[in-house]
Amino acid sequence: MMNHIKRLVTALVSLALAVSMAGAPAYAQINDKMVHVKDIAHVQGVTGNQLVGYGVVVGLQGTGDSTSVIFTSQTIQNILQSFGLSVSQNAVRTRDVAAVIVTATLPPFAHSGDNIDVTVSEMGDATSLQGGTLVLTELRAANNLVYATAQGPVSVGGFLAGSNGSGVAQNFTGAGRIPNGGIVARDMITPLENGQNGFNYVLTTPDFKTAANLASVLNGRFGAGTAFAMDAETVHVTLPAAYANNPVQFLADASDLRFTQDEVAKVVMNERTGTVVFGGDIKLAPCAIAHGDLTITITTQNQVVQPNPLANGQTAQQSNSQINATQHGKQLSFIAGAATLASVVRALNTLGVSPRDLIAIVQALRAAGSLQADLEIQ
Repeated sequence: MMNHIKRLVTALVSLALAVSMAGAPAYAQINDKMVHVKDIAHVQGVTGNQLVGYGVVVGLQGTGDSTSVIFTSQTIQNILQSFGLSVSQNAVRTRDVAAVIVTATLPPFAHSGDNIDVTVSEMGDATSLQGGTLVLTELRAANNLVYATAQGPVSVGGFLAGSNGSGVAQNFTGAGRIPNGGIVARDMITPLENGQNGFNYVLTTPDFKTAANLASVLNGRFGAGTAFAMDAETVHVTLPAAYANNPVQFLADASDLRFTQDEVAKVVMNERTGTVVFGGDIKLAPCAIAHGDLTITITTQNQVVQPNPLANGQTAQQSNSQINATQHGKQLSFIAGAATLASVVRALNTLGVSPRDLIAIVQALRAAGSLQADLEIQ
């Protein structure tokens, strides 16, 4: 009986291992370029709307606008008049108030009563919004309609402190946020709610091959004629009969579909920060590179020159500057052709140059035709 149980357990274990090994290649063969529809495309028109408003932040400890900011004094006067207090503009002298611009983004499908985050930025000569509270402010869209109101304490994420000309600061205190400080007052109507017959998918990164692949996978899942690529960025979708009155269900079913996204060989460089990013299927043709480093050093020494006591002169300060320019020559380096991104990185690392020098080298490689990729300079 025990031998029979052991043989049964051994058979079950062997079967489980066989099933797991049979299923392993299927996962191993997944293409790294496979992406979900929801990750690289969005529905045209389903986007947020920007809101803006003018308001004041109160409760500041002497870090608000000065009396030279006329519109702040006028705003305080108008607020007091709305509460039945009549004061002259000359009587409004406080540095505990700052005029601000309030901005927010109204998400798609937003309904009245929803909360949104708002950003508060000073527009006068206030030094800090730390510890302030935004007074009730209307937020308007481009059509000048009020879509939300905002109010609440401002979080600046830093601090500013000082006395007698000395101070310490962390981050920027002239702008802050109010999490959930805005309340939506008007429903957001989107084109998806008005168009029941179809819509357009818009790719985050326009590409003809990616658009064609997206249309192909949609037709394969929902039937021929469901989608076609209009251009490199837009794929038009006609809702199948089963989804004629339910576009949300179609989007839910289509969002998890996987297809191949074509990658564009591209190099992005930021000369201000010295950042170089390589992406896509970049190829490097064989080339020879020589790059020299130029170093300029300026040294200044200040000396005090004593006057001649017989000439009734005055003590003066003399500056002596020395300028040295040194160029460290580099030998001509040969780089074999590289067919993958990793090979390109290893080949350029053999030069041993800094990121800022690499920017100049990449530009020269692109001009010479050795770097087979698009070049974007920010």
